[in-house]
Amino acid sequence: MQPEFGVKRERQNHLFYQQYENDSGAFHFHSQIELYFVDDGEMEVVVGNQQRVLTKGQMSVAFSFDAHAYKTPVQSKSSVLIIPPHLCEEYVKVMRHKRIANPFITDEETVKRIRAYYDEILKGTPNEITLLGYLYVILGIVMEHVGSQVSESEVEPELSARLLWYMNDHYQKDVTLPSLATVFGYSQSYLSRYFKSCFHIGINHYLTMLRLKNAILLMREEKHSITYCALESGFNSLRTFYRCFHKEFGCSPKEYISLDNPFLL
Repeated sequence: MQPEFGVKRERQNHLFYQQYENDSGAFHFHSQIELYFVDDGEMEVVVGNQQRVLTKGQMSVAFSFDAHAYKTPVQSKSSVLIIPPHLCEEYVKVMRHKRIANPFITDEETVKRIRAYYDEILKGTPNEITLLGYLYVILGIVMEHVGSQVSESEVEPELSARLLWYMNDHYQKDVTLPSLATVFGYSQSYLSRYFKSCFHIGINHYLTMLRLKNAILLMREEKHSITYCALESGFNSLRTFYRCFHKEFGCSPKEYISLDNPFLL
């Protein structure tokens, strides 16, 4: 299962906080830092390749472009705080060569400390400096408990976001690694390595997944032929579309649609 670029979340490039009941969210990623609190019940949480069932008084942390998902097994109440990179630039610099080692904080006293500052933010802060102070204190406490490990590559949130936006807007056209290298001014080899190290998927594979997702959405409308759906989604031929589809899902498009599978990029 490949995570999806959270286009809607990425557009909301401001501090976001919300409370939920029985929340769920598909496997996705974005440039913002996401802190997720379980206020009651249980929540199945996935961050990267780590998965855990969190209970009341526990929380998870997803750093920039860490893929994450949530699912309520039975019942839950939860809260989220999403911090865009431009509000914590110094923190982003410190973490540029690092990755979170353990994205889950299960010590209730630590979570209470973080929630106290979260609650102050909910009340509305008197000025921008106070708000930034709360955010940095929260991130400081988080870093004391999640630990970090050296990443093989330097993550640049701005470049990563620009790449994803461009691919999301142009995948229906003839987007290739060479064309991306020309647009962004990097060598093909660097861009390929950088993308793979950030998102754990090759550029060509990611483009294929975007096109397959769009084709599936079109096919579910039951208004168009398969050929139209394939070509409209950026595949250069029906043969290529069928080959890519079977490689990814192990069945034909018609079989996939008949099974009514939920599509997760």
